[in-house]
Amino acid sequence: MQFTRRDALVTIAALAVGSTAEAQTSFLTQPELDWLKALVDIIIPRTDTPGASDAGVPLFIDRRFASDPQLAESFRSGMKALDADAQARFGAAFPALSAQQQIMLLTPRQQDSFFRIIKGLTVDGYYTSEAGLTQELGWHGNTFLTEFHGCTHPEHQG
Repeated sequence: MQFTRRDALVTIAALAVGSTAEAQTSFLTQPELDWLKALVDIIIPRTDTPGASDAGVPLFIDRRFASDPQLAESFRSGMKALDADAQARFGAAFPALSAQQQIMLLTPRQQDSFFRIIKGLTVDGYYTSEAGLTQELGWHGNTFLTEFHGCTHPEHQG
């Protein structure tokens, strides 16, 4: 395999973005990010493809919170409520629970605004990440097709 000028430019751009991302400070504290990691990994767990935290979803959500402090405070309130429920039912904070216990706590909350917001952010972050696009969805960018057959449904022919 030959290393091209394009490969060099892509590598330089990736390093520049990576350095900038590392230099940015997090809006959430490290314990809050760890807590969020446990939550997003229940929403999109690792299977034969990367899970939500593998795809960088906690940092994606952190950036959203940095641009919307009201959303961040809503998250913190929801996090405290979920932790209080976890402590009352299982005697431990949400991240320390087993996956089954976490699911038991989240299932009745599927219509709660806290869970719907975090689930939406998780899905947005995952399916806009490289892992979500390429490994989960199989998208490989704008690829050149030598021919395009169009729709193959019989009702759309003719």
